[in-house]
Amino acid sequence: MDFLTLIKEKHAINQAALAVPMALGPNDKFTPFRRLLDTENPDAVIWQADAIADDFSKEVIWDQVKQGGAQAVDEGDMSAMKKASMKAELDKAHEEFLSNWPSIQQQIIQELLQNAKQTANGRYLFLSYATKEEGGSGEMAPADQAFFLVSTLKAGGQDFAGAYIPSHLDENLQNKVREAARSADVLTIQTQQLADLDEQTLTTAFEKAVEAGDDFLNLEISAAVLGEYDVSDIELILSNLLSKYADKLHLILTLTGQLSKEQLESWLILPSALVTLALSGNYQTPMIQSTMKELGWN
Repeated sequence: MDFLTLIKEKHAINQAALAVPMALGPNDKFTPFRRLLDTENPDAVIWQADAIADDFSKEVIWDQVKQGGAQAVDEGDMSAMKKASMKAELDKAHEEFLSNWPSIQQQIIQELLQNAKQTANGRYLFLSYATKEEGGSGEMAPADQAFFLVSTLKAGGQDFAGAYIPSHLDENLQNKVREAARSADVLTIQTQQLADLDEQTLTTAFEKAVEAGDDFLNLEISAAVLGEYDVSDIELILSNLLSKYADKLHLILTLTGQLSKEQLESWLILPSALVTLALSGNYQTPMIQSTMKELGWN
């Protein structure tokens, strides 16, 4: 069953699909996460690739290569002049490394993707990359982020149900990611962070997503912003907009921060196709603080 069919079936019984973020780094253990994932059994996993991809960026890998080469030279039994000459050659090797980087990165991506896929264990898998400013841990330059996402979609597009389009990238880079996703038959998700939930702001958000041709509009709303509005008023505006764009767009609401009991229960009212909660207190992220246990759906 594809993801669109799942949310259609969920909608028919007034439910949303349930997703958890997977923001595990290179020093984290994946097996305990998978075991708990199998126990709690959410529908989907959002792979926050920023938690691990930056540790395998070209800058990090080159630093490791250069440090290893420099150490070998320093520990070698040779003259000071010979050591200086070899270190100069090491600097020149940087150009060769950069020219080979695309193929090196492909190998890295294949390994990271395989690990993510095995951990998700057959669940719908979504690709995401968020910078620190957005609540993630990514520090790649915009062009490198886009290149990573495009390369990942080309390498394993069949493994993803959807891809979040980074909101901070410029239009040109966003479109490169969209094109890669669409070529791989992967749903595109446009994210917008909202500080206001008035009718005009929400209408503009829908219009922007429809214009871009994305499959989903993901509205990120903090607990603080949500607390300033009556949930029933928001529900009415969103329902009207969804009716207007019923054949063009699906809606995801990502509520960030630590949610109150009342805000958690708003999931029962607001028309979101996907609910995102932390798998447990051990797997909270800067954005997703409330857990599946708090909601009690499992």
